[in-house]
Amino acid sequence: MIIKLTNSNPSLKGQPILLNTDFIVSVFRGFASRGEESPVIEEVTYIHCPPHGTWEVEELPEAIYDLIKQ
Repeated sequence: MIIKLTNSNPSLKGQPILLNTDFIVSVFRGFASRGEESPVIEEVTYIHCPPHGTWEVEELPEAIYDLIKQ
């Protein structure tokens, strides 16, 4: 199943991201540093989809779980 989420990466912030739930291995909440000179810490949800990588999204893990369970 494909789910639509909101990208949290600074270069694509707010843009939709579509992920195939068949490849999701883990979903967890954490913090991301957003700068070197004056670091900004932002709370994001990480979705790990090997071998493609880890995606940062705005939705909470509970909301993602609800989307997958539908």
